[in-house]
Amino acid sequence: GRQFNLILADGTKVWLNAASSITYPAAFNGNHRRVKITGEVYFEVAADKQKPFYVDVSDKAAVEVLGTNFNVKAYEDENGIRTTLLDGAVRVNAGNSSAILKPGQQALIRLHDNIQLVNDADMLQVMAWKNGLFNFDGYDVQSVMREIGRWYDLDIQYESKPEPRIFRGKIQRNLSLHQLMLALESQNIHFRIEGRKLIITK
Repeated sequence: GRQFNLILADGTKVWLNAASSITYPAAFNGNHRRVKITGEVYFEVAADKQKPFYVDVSDKAAVEVLGTNFNVKAYEDENGIRTTLLDGAVRVNAGNSSAILKPGQQALIRLHDNIQLVNDADMLQVMAWKNGLFNFDGYDVQSVMREIGRWYDLDIQYESKPEPRIFRGKIQRNLSLHQLMLALESQNIHFRIEGRKLIITK
């Protein structure tokens, strides 16, 4: 798991979280700019009213950029696609549904392409990955492990169903796997590692 950033031909800045991808042209010809993503990506889109910017998300949704700064989280193993607007405006399209976001709002797309708007999204949590942090506030065990699995490139397995519990707190992403797992052991998470498998035992 690593984090990458790049600058597209039009000056748009892009940050990719672990296990994420972007497909883009070497140059934006024609009357629009379009990219495709999977995983989690943060954009600071360069202004160009003559060429609108579009983001196709995992072939399930599209984001039309009317402003600048936003984050899209679209991992296949998460319970939906989340587009969070930090600044400017974006239109989210999914199936026959469409919604225009204001700064601080999040669009959540689940089954049947329904768009649910979340006001006052937790921006610190949304942007934690870009700022070098895991922010586990409100996460259950499976959500925590999905983040860890992507970042450290591990296959997460469970010997039994984890007990329901909610986590609080933040951890630096630059910790070694050993350091991170010691922190989780202190929270009564027991495990063993076999190659690239992290097996939760209790």
